[in-house]
Amino acid sequence: MADQRMEHEPWPMRAGLLLGLGMLCGLIVDQLIQGESGDNWSVTDNVARLSLASFVAISGVLFAFTLERARWKWSLAFATSAGAVLGLIFYSNGTPDGRSADDFWRVVAALLSVAIAAPLFQTVRDQGARKLPYGPVHAHAWANVVLWCASWAFVLVTWLLALLLGELFQLIGIRLLRDLLDKSWADWMLVGGALGAAVGLLRDRDRIVGLLQRVVTNVLSVLAPVLAVGLILFVLALPFTGLDALWDQTRATTPILLACVIGAFVLINAVIGTAPEEEAEGRVLRWSAMGLGAVMLPLAVVAAISTGLRVDQHGFTPERFWAIVFIAIVLACACLYLYALVRGRLGWAARLRPINIRLAIGICVVALVLATPLANFGALSTSSQLARLDSGQVSPQDFDWRALRFDFGPSGVAALQRLKTDAADPAVRRLASAAAAAERRWDIASPEEERLRAEAARNLRVLPAGTPLPDALRSILLRDHSCAANQLCLVLVQPDRAVLVSAAACPPAASGRPAMVGALCGNPRTRAYYLNGTDWLADPRPAPSAAEEQARQARIDAGFGRGAVEVREVPRRQLFIGGEPVGEPFE
Repeated sequence: MADQRMEHEPWPMRAGLLLGLGMLCGLIVDQLIQGESGDNWSVTDNVARLSLASFVAISGVLFAFTLERARWKWSLAFATSAGAVLGLIFYSNGTPDGRSADDFWRVVAALLSVAIAAPLFQTVRDQGARKLPYGPVHAHAWANVVLWCASWAFVLVTWLLALLLGELFQLIGIRLLRDLLDKSWADWMLVGGALGAAVGLLRDRDRIVGLLQRVVTNVLSVLAPVLAVGLILFVLALPFTGLDALWDQTRATTPILLACVIGAFVLINAVIGTAPEEEAEGRVLRWSAMGLGAVMLPLAVVAAISTGLRVDQHGFTPERFWAIVFIAIVLACACLYLYALVRGRLGWAARLRPINIRLAIGICVVALVLATPLANFGALSTSSQLARLDSGQVSPQDFDWRALRFDFGPSGVAALQRLKTDAADPAVRRLASAAAAAERRWDIASPEEERLRAEAARNLRVLPAGTPLPDALRSILLRDHSCAANQLCLVLVQPDRAVLVSAAACPPAASGRPAMVGALCGNPRTRAYYLNGTDWLADPRPAPSAAEEQARQARIDAGFGRGAVEVREVPRRQLFIGGEPVGEPFE
């Protein structure tokens, strides 16, 4: 496969320039994200500073990847503009009053738009005009992927080399390098500088990048027959197995199918190359690419059906909205690929190449829009779930209050504030109030966890009999689900500690004898809990404070100095049942 990128003259200064720029960007990023606590590795919660750090990092990476001596100002303008847009997007999404489950996917969409825009810009820069010939775009896209992977491999090697040298000099008492590597600012500078130097060095060795690109595409094209046979057999088997089998086996049907379609997309483009003379010569490879193009649409349709069923059963969530977006993009690609196959037949690659350019531009624009607050999937999901609650499709007890509080963003938080005061159902007001007051996800039990907790409460006995079980201890015992299913539990409560004993219960006898008095089918397990103020903590016991630990160490040092060393018999605490020790000593 020939590299159709424009040949640029070597630029020896580029590696040094990008080395210095990378180190500077790394230092700036470290200073911007550093937490207010003063901890070396803490990260700030300040949205403005994090957005500025995103601007610096993204602009720096884009400038390094697109920099050429010819029209270098274009690269600078593109990098800073793209970094500014993404920084503003991150800032607008960083709401202080509620996070959304689609925050991660917004970041993915923003980075995807940049990754697609980079080869388009590089082609326009080389052409010096708004022209997008397929060959250079295709070559730049593959080269950027190869360069990205190779550069990070260089960063890893550089990091390992720095660690090795730090350990080497420490052998002779010189700890300077080792101490530097313990500083976050030095680590960021090392990573940034190594990444910039790697990009600069490899850009001046385009033949190596082109060779790696050809190796990658040739290897991937060989995999096309394997995936084609597998997907074709899968699609042909669907009429006989039915679609129900897809959902009986796993809940990840849609991600698996989408991954298959994306894999087919990549392998097809590895086979067809950038021009007719660069297509794979083997008939097996060409027919495999055509087979992959034919099965993309059925797989996308099945993925759409799977997501539609989930939405019909459980309503909309931000994750399902993103799944719908991905499915819509995949369906568009599959339809266009099938159109090219039907119209072009054996010559379908010639129709496919301009389609890829249009798809790239369209996906870039859509991804950029989805990364902005214009796509408020949290608000749409809130409306959907509240409609299900109001209509009685889901009971207050089975409603996912955790998702409304922590996954739907500010809209979900605002909805909770309304429900806890304005809802007509007292159960809704009570549950909404509890959810609104929760500070962490695990403070709110999901419907499945509520079921497990209710089951655990039925299987729990307190000793000595009649001893009241503190609410804080009850919460942590039920949250651990140690007494769910067929587990029998005894909790021995003492003033400052408690020991939980759990074991599997044998099935009830044919006479119907209750399981609680039946034999134990398994060795009992023990776990200790300790009272720390008003909270109960699981074993291990609360760690001593810094002052207590310092005083303890001082006593040890003093005793060691005067030779106060002795052997003592230490009593142990262990649980006994029927006079037999059970479990390990817990202190």
